[in-house]
Amino acid sequence: MTQKKSNPPIEVKRGSVTVKIYLGKNRVNGKNYSQYTVIYYDGPRRSKLRFADLGDARREAGLIAEKLNKGENQVLRLTSTDRTIYLQATNNLRSLNVPLNVAVQEYLFAVRNLPVGTTLREAVLEYSYAVKNLPDGMTLKEAVDFVRKRHPASFEKRTVRQVANEMIAAKKTATLSEVYLWDLNVRLNRFSDFFQSNISAVSGTMIQAWLDAMKGSGRTKQNYLRVVAALFRFAIKHKYLPKEAMDEINSVQQAKADNGEIKIFTPTEMNEILCAAKADMIPCLAIAGFAGLRSAELQRLDWAEVNLVERHIEIKASNAKTAARRLAPITDNLAAWLAPHAKASGKLTSEDNWWSQIPKVVEGVNEQRRRLAEQSDQPSSSVKKFIWKHNALRHSYCSYRLAAIKNAAQVALEAGNSPQMIFQHYRQLVTETEANSWFVVFPKS
Repeated sequence: MTQKKSNPPIEVKRGSVTVKIYLGKNRVNGKNYSQYTVIYYDGPRRSKLRFADLGDARREAGLIAEKLNKGENQVLRLTSTDRTIYLQATNNLRSLNVPLNVAVQEYLFAVRNLPVGTTLREAVLEYSYAVKNLPDGMTLKEAVDFVRKRHPASFEKRTVRQVANEMIAAKKTATLSEVYLWDLNVRLNRFSDFFQSNISAVSGTMIQAWLDAMKGSGRTKQNYLRVVAALFRFAIKHKYLPKEAMDEINSVQQAKADNGEIKIFTPTEMNEILCAAKADMIPCLAIAGFAGLRSAELQRLDWAEVNLVERHIEIKASNAKTAARRLAPITDNLAAWLAPHAKASGKLTSEDNWWSQIPKVVEGVNEQRRRLAEQSDQPSSSVKKFIWKHNALRHSYCSYRLAAIKNAAQVALEAGNSPQMIFQHYRQLVTETEANSWFVVFPKS
C-alpha cells in the first residue's frame, strides 16, 4: 500500500529568511477543517502559529519573515495584543520619522506637566491655533510649555469679548472722556469680533496677521495695537494672563507711520467754502479752520463753551480726544464769522455728523466758480473743479498758526497735540505771509 504524499509547504521569503506554511486538518465536533501552520525559527527555538484562514497565515508569515530579516526578533516574542499595539504605533510614527521610545518620552512629559483639567489633545490644538499652522519640528514639549505658560492653574479663563467688556466698564467708572471711550469701544469691538476665543489663545503671530490684513493707514494700525496692548495689560492685572503674555504684544511689528503729504486749503479756498456753506454749517467750518478743533470735538461743542468776550473756546476733558481740557484761541476773523450765529447755549450744530454735509459745500463752491466763469465769459472747461481734502481744515489751522507764531509748543496746546507731532508734520508747510492771509479771511460786510 502506497503512502499518501503530503502537500508541500508554502514558502514566504523576505531577504534571506524563509517562513513556511503547512496545510493540515483540525477536527472539531466530528468535522474536519483546514488548518494552516506557520513555522519559523527564532534562533534555536522553533515556533508555531496556527490559522484557519490562509490569507491570515500568509500575512503573519510575511510579517515574521520581514522582522527576522531586519533582526527585530524581540518583536515576535510579544503577545499577540502587544505586538498589534507595537506595530500600529510604529506605523503611525513612521511618517514623522520619530522613534517609538522618543514619542513615549515626550508623551510622558506632556501628561505629567499639563495644567490640571487640560488634556493632551487640548494642548496640541491650542498651540496649533495659536501659531496658525504647526511649524516643522514642533514637539509635544513645546505645545505643553506654551499651554503651561498661558494657563497657570491660578489664572481664570476669559474670552477676548469678556475682558474687553470689563475693561470698557472700568474705564467708564474712571470717568474718562466720551471721545476716548468711544474710540476704545470701537477698536475693542472690532478686535473681539475677530478673535472669538479665550484671550490666552491669542498670540503675537495672530495679531500681526490681523493687523497686516487690515485696511487703513499706518497710524490707524498703530492705534489698534496700542488698544490691544492696553487690553493685555488689563488682563494681566486681573490675573487672566501671566506677565509673559506681553511678549506676544512686543513681538508684533508696529506699522510704519504714514509719511503722506499734509493737505491744506488756501485762504482763497477757505473763503469759497464759508461763502458756499449754509448758515448752520458756518460755525463748524470756521472753528475747524481757524481754531483747529477735531470733528468729534465740534460735534460735542456747546455754544456756552464759545467765549467771544474773552476770545477762547473751551474744549472740556470729557469732549477732548486726549481727555485733557484745553483752550483754543478765537482770532479776529473767527470771531467775525461766529458773531452772527452765536447763542448763549445749545449745540453748535444740529447735525449728528456735520461733516456729512460736506458734499453740499463742495457742490456750492463749484457752482460759485461756474457762475463767476460765466460772468467773465470764460469757457466752462476752464473752471477748476474744487475737491475736498481729508482733514484739511485742522491741518490748515496747525500749518498757518505755526507759521504765524513760530511756537510749536503753543500750537500743540491749542490743538490738543504733542509739540513733536506739530513740528514733524506742519513745520515749513506755509510761509508767514500765507499765514497772515489765512487769518484775515473775513466775511463780506
